[in-house]
Amino acid sequence: MNPLYWSRIIVICRPPVVAVCLFLLCGCWSAKSAIDSSAIGVRDLSTSSEERFENIEGLAESSEERFEKSGDLDGVAEQQEIVSQALSGADEQRDIQGLSDSIRTDLHGVEDTVPWWANMTTTVAIVIGIVVIFVFLWRSGILGFIRSFFWGLGLLIPKRKLQEAELDLKVLDDSSPTTFRESVASKRASDPSYEAAYNKVKGRT
Repeated sequence: MNPLYWSRIIVICRPPVVAVCLFLLCGCWSAKSAIDSSAIGVRDLSTSSEERFENIEGLAESSEERFEKSGDLDGVAEQQEIVSQALSGADEQRDIQGLSDSIRTDLHGVEDTVPWWANMTTTVAIVIGIVVIFVFLWRSGILGFIRSFFWGLGLLIPKRKLQEAELDLKVLDDSSPTTFRESVASKRASDPSYEAAYNKVKGRT
C-alpha cells in the first residue's frame, strides 16, 4: 500500500488519539488521593520539625548549664527562653501531626466527584476514538477482511442478502414456481439502491 496513504491515516488519527490519552490521564487523577498525599507530606515535615525543636531544646539546656557555671545570668535567662520556645514548637508540631491524621481519617467518608463537563468530554473523546478506529479499519481494508471472515463462517450475513439468496435458489430450482421476474421484483422492493440502479439502466434502453 502507498506509504503516503498511511501517512495520511497517521495524521488523521493522531489528534483524537492524543485527546483520548489526555482525558484518560485526567481521569486517573483523584482529588481525594492528592489530599491524602499532602496530609502525609505535612505529617512527615512536622515530625522532622519536632525533632529539630527537641535538638534545639537539648542544646539550649547544655548552654544554660555553662552560663550558670560562668555566672552569666542574662545568658541563663536567654537559654531558658529558648528551651521554652522549643518545647512550645515541639508541642505545636505534635498538634499538626494529630490534625494530619484526622484529615486522613475523615477522607474515608469523602468521595471524588467528576464535573459534568468532564463526563461529557470523556464521552465525546470515546465516540471520536470509536469513529477513528472504524475509519481506520474501513480505509485500510481490515474491516472488509473481518466481514469476509465472518461471512465465510456463515455469520453476520445481512438478512436482506439471505432473503435474496433464498429467492435466487428458488429461481434456479426447476421444480419451484418462483420466476426470475419475481426475484427482480423482490430485489427492487427490498433494496432502494438496486431500484435506483434498475431504473437508471432501464432508462438507457
